Amino acid sequence: MKKAAIITIGSELLEGLILNKNAQFLCQELKNLGYRVVKVSTVGDDLISISEEVKTLLLKVDLLILTGGLGPTQDDLTRDAVAKVLNRSLKLNEELLSKIKEKIKKYHSEIPQNIERQALVIDGAEVLDNPVGSAPGQLLTVDGKIVILLPGPPRELIPMFNALKDRLRTPDALYQVVLKYYSIPEAVLEDLLKDILYSQNIVEVATMADHVEGVRLRLTTHMKNKEYLDEMVKKILDKTGEHLYGVNDEKMEEVVVRLLKDRKKTLAVAESCTGGMLSSLVVNVPGASEVFIGGVVAYSNDLKKHILGVREDTLKKHGAVSEECVQEMTEGLKKLTGADICVSISGIAGPSGGTPEKPVGTVFIDIFEHEHITMRYNFTGDRNMIRTRSAMMALENLRKYLKGRERV
Repeated sequence: MKKAAIITIGSELLEGLILNKNAQFLCQELKNLGYRVVKVSTVGDDLISISEEVKTLLLKVDLLILTGGLGPTQDDLTRDAVAKVLNRSLKLNEELLSKIKEKIKKYHSEIPQNIERQALVIDGAEVLDNPVGSAPGQLLTVDGKIVILLPGPPRELIPMFNALKDRLRTPDALYQVVLKYYSIPEAVLEDLLKDILYSQNIVEVATMADHVEGVRLRLTTHMKNKEYLDEMVKKILDKTGEHLYGVNDEKMEEVVVRLLKDRKKTLAVAESCTGGMLSSLVVNVPGASEVFIGGVVAYSNDLKKHILGVREDTLKKHGAVSEECVQEMTEGLKKLTGADICVSISGIAGPSGGTPEKPVGTVFIDIFEHEHITMRYNFTGDRNMIRTRSAMMALENLRKYLKGRERV
């Protein structure tokens, strides 16, 4: 198996000012491509430190990836360090400089004088296009080894690395399928599938759970066993298909927007405890404007009454966190927006505000098209976890409703 190493560059990483998300992403991706990552190191913005690490690791690995230090400032030293170690010159690429300037002009009226540093290319390097930012990457082949320079911001690095994956894939590459579930507990899912998952030793099985993506069942094998894994997935879906919301990189909100489009339905949401989180998830999806009319954040009781038409008697008798309140919220929202489907959320996110009858974490979610489908939940966790779980469960309920289940 080929070996790889990663050098993440930036004093801000050593000082703990930002999380090293690049290392996590690259380690996972390189494993799938058939590499054994033998070292991940973090180096500050220092020419000697970067150079020494590059020189050391090039003796040990087949693939070396450096992230960060490709900006225009004097402390962006990755290009300089790699050129120094390889004893190659840095040359200004005029065509590349023009492209960088054109990108910057779209967002800034003035072009910094030091931007030329981003157009310095190591002799013999292939320039890697950055579709998001201004800092291009570089790829070099050195005595059969590959050296890749990528920018530090993950939103720039990820699409640039993904564009290289076909070129980097080895004969030891892995085949992986991730199945995603939300409203079924991890232990229940594993019990349902134990005869399928653990009666074989060809596929590596891992389950992970969190309050954002729910339960993820990750199945990994070597590429030569692809057909075996595909058959295994079919058996899993026969047992758990109704609970599945996505595969691999699919997000819940993307699935919901797609289902709304397929069924030619429009959506509006009314939120209290989630404070616009549900709306934000939906509008993150490209093309959501075709189906999403809008949302109302009715945090106070006054707004619930005056905007959504929740009755004073309802609030006095049942409270804002109640089945009756969320149903009146969706009814009022439907009158207000004319959306085909309306969803409302009201709950107690904490840390205060709970009662014995309605403790912190009590949340009501209603879906209303022709009739109400209302659910009560008792979520655990801190304030942000409760809010996130509420928004995600609203999406999960909506997904099930759109899939045609009578009850969510």
